[in-house]
Amino acid sequence: MILYEYPFNERLRTYLRLEQLYRRLRELLTRAHSVDHHFALITIFEIMDVASRSDLKTDVLKDLERQKNLLDVLRDNPDISQHMLHQVARQVEQCFKAINEQNGKTGQALTENDWLMSIRSRVGIPGGTCSFDLPAYHAWLSLDPRYRQRDLEDWAAELMPLGQSLELILQLLRETGVSQRVAAEQGVFQQAMPAGRSSTSCPAPRSARSQARKKSRRSPCRTARCSRRC
Repeated sequence: MILYEYPFNERLRTYLRLEQLYRRLRELLTRAHSVDHHFALITIFEIMDVASRSDLKTDVLKDLERQKNLLDVLRDNPDISQHMLHQVARQVEQCFKAINEQNGKTGQALTENDWLMSIRSRVGIPGGTCSFDLPAYHAWLSLDPRYRQRDLEDWAAELMPLGQSLELILQLLRETGVSQRVAAEQGVFQQAMPAGRSSTSCPAPRSARSQARKKSRRSPCRTARCSRRC
């Protein structure tokens, strides 16, 4: 079964892009080969690029505040596990505090590292990180893997408050979404947005699940087309 998720607004599109990058970074940080550490560093730069949106921090704080208000409504509800509710509410509060206490954009502290920025300026050039272009970087890649992992973990720590917040927001959105099963005839499905519903009111990204021409997805907010040929 293949899971597709389609965001209905630019805010969720950014969240999903960052989620994918954070997943890749976490996987690469566990490895020891210099090539993996090279791509881990590139992933850090990609996260910084995507997170450079001036309104991203505000959007994340608003979404965390919105989730907190929704959880507050459920307090003292006999049908809700209050222990679990308290745990999730505490996670939301911790993420809100961590994001709110960050100065500037995510990864701004890393931009003050001249050595990292010299590498960042070269990674977009094909073959731009060769040893003769960046001898200091080549020397770093030749260090013991433990030293490289320590450096990468320190740099990644600057980005983790955002990653943890996005992980929690998307988890809550997915768990509260309503799925429905539909058929994609010849690999194409299209449904109009319900009247009076804007794209910004969508509670979650749409999930489209494909198995033998069958798709299951979250309730839609606007017209969308699946181009996969089953």
